Amino acid sequence: MAIVSDWSASFPQRRTFQRPVRQALGALVCLGRRCLSLIIWTHGGQQRSWSSECFLHSRCQWQPQTLFAPVLRRALAYCPGRLVGVAVDDTRLRKTGRCIPQAFYQRDPLSPPFHVNLVLGLRYLQASLLVPLYRLGNVGCRALPIRFEEVSRVKKPSQSQPGGLERIQKDDQAL
Repeated sequence: MAIVSDWSASFPQRRTFQRPVRQALGALVCLGRRCLSLIIWTHGGQQRSWSSECFLHSRCQWQPQTLFAPVLRRALAYCPGRLVGVAVDDTRLRKTGRCIPQAFYQRDPLSPPFHVNLVLGLRYLQASLLVPLYRLGNVGCRALPIRFEEVSRVKKPSQSQPGGLERIQKDDQAL
C-alpha cells in the first residue's frame, strides 16, 4: 500500500485514485485471466455499474508510465554501485479484430524456423529493473517492472520517396 500511495499525484481526483488502487490489489488476488471484469468481481463490484471502472482507462486523463516511478525510486535503494541491470522483454498480444489501428501481422515466435507463421496482434516492450537481493539474503535476483510501452511497426521506406531506398543503400555501402 505504501508503493501505490505514491500514485495519488498521477490522478486528478481522490476518487479517481481509488479506482486504480482497487484494480491493482484486485489483480494481485485474482485467479486465472486478469481481465477487468474478474478484477471487479474480486472486490465485490459485480452488482454495481462497471462504467466508472472502465472510464478510468478510456476517459480519465492520466499517464500510465508515471505509475512506475515510485517502484523505480524505491528499488534503486537496493542497487548499490554505479550500474544497474535492466531486462527488456518483447511481448506480443494476439488480437482477432482487424479494426484495431495498432495491430499488425508479426512472426509467431513459436513457429518452426522452416515455416514462418504470422499472427495479428499488438507488440509491447517491457523493461524491468533487476534488483540484486542476493546480496542481502538467501534469495535470487528480482525483476521489477519500470516501463511498459506499446511499439508500433516500422514502415518500410518507399523506393520513390527521396531519401528512401537510396539513403539505405548508401549507408550500407559506407559500412
